[in-house]
Amino acid sequence: ARTTATNMALVAALVVAAVLLPAVVHGHGSLIMPPARNSIDAETPAWSNGKHPETGTIEPYNCGCTNGTSTCSNGQSCFWFSQGCTIGCSKCDGHGARLPNYDHCPDESIKATLLPKYRTANQKSVPGSKQDIFKFNPWMAPGRAPVFDACGMAGGNFVEVFNAGAYNTTKFAKQGDLGTKVLKPRPSGTVWRRGELVKARWQTTAKHGGGYQYRLCPASATLTEECFQNMPLEFASDKHYVVFANASLNRYINATIVTEGGGIGWAVNPLPNPTATACDYVVPKGKHCPWKCAGCGAPKYAADGACPTVCSKEYPGLPDNAGSDPTIFPDPLPHIDFHDYAIEDTLRVPADIPAGNYVLGWRWDCEMTSQVWSSCADITIA
Repeated sequence: ARTTATNMALVAALVVAAVLLPAVVHGHGSLIMPPARNSIDAETPAWSNGKHPETGTIEPYNCGCTNGTSTCSNGQSCFWFSQGCTIGCSKCDGHGARLPNYDHCPDESIKATLLPKYRTANQKSVPGSKQDIFKFNPWMAPGRAPVFDACGMAGGNFVEVFNAGAYNTTKFAKQGDLGTKVLKPRPSGTVWRRGELVKARWQTTAKHGGGYQYRLCPASATLTEECFQNMPLEFASDKHYVVFANASLNRYINATIVTEGGGIGWAVNPLPNPTATACDYVVPKGKHCPWKCAGCGAPKYAADGACPTVCSKEYPGLPDNAGSDPTIFPDPLPHIDFHDYAIEDTLRVPADIPAGNYVLGWRWDCEMTSQVWSSCADITIA
């Protein structure tokens, strides 16, 4: 719980941030195998055959990825997400600025259900304390934060925002569109058999901690979070397979699956984010954020409402480094660019579900931001 004064101060800060900057985005990821509905822009010339042009004008970014020896044609799939999503809230508010200890719905939020041993950042802070700055973020209670849409929102907001919260308009979608409303069924040709072990792959283009889950929803049903959460898929291995374009580099790394507390059955994101720049602050009137990006300077000054900073610099008493602690969570793939590989998981298809067409959902709950990434792919279960 927060004091009234603290709550009012953070609300005031967020109001200023909303005026200067509707939101800020810090992590991007997507399902790449089976191919997702969210990657539909790969069927346009600009994103065809593995091309990844820049998305957005404030801080141009792309979904550059690797899919083993296959071409990674994922369009703008890493730009489908939700933000401003606090655990226990009934809805997301769209404000993604990383104001520490920010609760997006004080009257509805819940306490963390995730056991501390599954945390991926700021691990030495006391759970629930002021120093535990990520306590309201999605990974703190896996699956308990709301989303804009079970298949994501294009660009994560209704307008383009700082730090790659954007979506280039195509004939398939535009900024602010909801995935379940505009992304049509896209048969992938993927056939899974009941009771068998199958493979799926995802890639992150910006690390941000937390964890993820694969789920199913019958294609004939309304694609809602409730439908997906009713049919989670079991991870069938205690390893992730890391897949490179050069297959000789492929390797296994350890997987951590939550087995107790909140989020049982979810996988911990195996890629740590040791950054010290883990907070944002609202720049005082008359000054501007020194962060460098195409839209950070005049006339937009797009980062002024969510200027990245070392937490303790702008918020005395907070950690000097709230990123992943390398003594607790070492990088399993040190000195390798995370754009150069994908993570492949082995899943078990339930033996007792009806055969038919399904939508595979992939949901990544972030720990270091109030964001949730979502992908949806069409598969057949025989």
